Amino acid sequence: MQMTPEGKVKPGSLRLISSQGGADSAAKTAFQAARRAVLRCQKGGYNLPTEKYEHWREIEMTFNPEKMR
Repeated sequence: MQMTPEGKVKPGSLRLISSQGGADSAAKTAFQAARRAVLRCQKGGYNLPTEKYEHWREIEMTFNPEKMR
């Protein structure tokens, strides 16, 4: 995902790059849940240091729902 200097996710930049194991439908469901969590938590913007924007303007996250049963 790409971030704005204000610490918010740029609209449309949150996407699933790849998944391993399990059904595609399960991966899509897990991605949608993770996406909602990221967007919900950014309400006031993430508290990131603006002077280091070049380091965090693009973020790649790994979610592993394997033990979430």
